[in-house]
Amino acid sequence: MSMRDFSFADDTPAAWTYHRGTARWLFNASSGGESPPVVPGREDGGLSWTPLPDGPALGVRLDEALLGRVSCRRFRVDAVPLAVLSALLSAGYGSESRSGPVLQDRPVPSGGGLYPLELSLLVRAVDGLLPGVYHYVPAARGLELVRAVELPRAFITYLFMGQPWVAEAALVAVISFVGGRSLTKYGDRGYRYALLEAGHVMQNLNLAASALGLGCVNLGGFYDDELATLAGIDIEQEIPLYCSAIGVPDAEPSDRMATRALERGTSP
Repeated sequence: MSMRDFSFADDTPAAWTYHRGTARWLFNASSGGESPPVVPGREDGGLSWTPLPDGPALGVRLDEALLGRVSCRRFRVDAVPLAVLSALLSAGYGSESRSGPVLQDRPVPSGGGLYPLELSLLVRAVDGLLPGVYHYVPAARGLELVRAVELPRAFITYLFMGQPWVAEAALVAVISFVGGRSLTKYGDRGYRYALLEAGHVMQNLNLAASALGLGCVNLGGFYDDELATLAGIDIEQEIPLYCSAIGVPDAEPSDRMATRALERGTSP
């Protein structure tokens, strides 16, 4: 099918229905409710806790980080240092309090300042961490151990719909959306805002990874229910949106750019 023949409504009716259902006109422009009470996050005080150390400064110009951001599908077996992971998470969705949990300085914009996203980590090789599933708590700068579990390559490849390079990475970052934090104020349109915010967070993670010498590849293909179960989240309250496989690349960014260009038959 050519783009000229494509019909949004006829060829992708579910996407069209959602988009039109969250469109705004004069009669529904004020739909939505009050902002929900500010909550600190999804943390669970009963879980094993790992404080995150101070991370290294990113130390590169923005243009260098932008040029270094390429999708990496070949990773070395090296573990990621915990301090480097700390810097990565802080740049992605960290938090600096200005007035308790109410006013948070964070590196991404958020509709209504509600920050409805959470970050989970599927860890295979990070110095100082057991393999398993972790939840990032930005306000307290630490990680909760949701479950200590080996993450076999075959299972990770399956979970991400047959993408074998995911299983080579040291960790997978999982961005999820807690619906009640945003939808109670903005109604269905708040889902759009969550998708935009997830993109902001992922771009920060990508650029920070580039600055820290890590490789990453972003992932939209995964089995939703099984990923939610592994991450320990209730999919009726919180949904996985976006993931990234992160690790030590096996080549310099320029080499990865050339390799990718050769694979698609173009110049870098």
